[in-house]
Amino acid sequence: MQFENVIWEGRFQPIHLGHVAYVRKLLEYAKHLLVFVVENERSSDLGFNPNDLPVPEFTEIVDAHHAPEKNPLPFWFRYRLVVETLRDEFPDAPIIIWGGRRLDLSWPFSVKTLPPGRIFIIPERDSFEDAKAAAWTKLGEKVMRIDVSTLPKISASLLRERIRSGQRVDDLLCPTTERILRETGFYEKIAQQ
Repeated sequence: MQFENVIWEGRFQPIHLGHVAYVRKLLEYAKHLLVFVVENERSSDLGFNPNDLPVPEFTEIVDAHHAPEKNPLPFWFRYRLVVETLRDEFPDAPIIIWGGRRLDLSWPFSVKTLPPGRIFIIPERDSFEDAKAAAWTKLGEKVMRIDVSTLPKISASLLRERIRSGQRVDDLLCPTTERILRETGFYEKIAQQ
């Protein structure tokens, strides 16, 4: 089954082979895949009261994932990594990349700018993804869950830890991502954190 517009959003700190494998899986379901790179924002840092937001229970959970120590790479750089990596890995795929404020923090604006005929496809992986699926459902969005147990189990935290300890990362990163990280000095910045 293919959907007109499949939406997937994430932080990509940085994009890695697990993300790329998930994009490959999502393309099986998508006429158009829209990858949304989210800002590193916590509601409290922006002066929001989570109880005033449309899904306060999700906002509290996602805020913890947006703590500075989990998000060393700035938005503009992560956006570049996602664009260039996915362009090189999927040169002819119907992928659109955009990004900005977390969707839950600007829901009235987000719902107006998201394309019609959309569905959020969320992996069956952990409680964070469960909370994300529940939030989009509560907001009236179409949500589908998919099994990702056969995909590589990679996290950005594992990747950053390997960089810090001087271990190899070519089994976790696409060549484009590793090249850009090294050329820009961000690889070294991560290593020194």
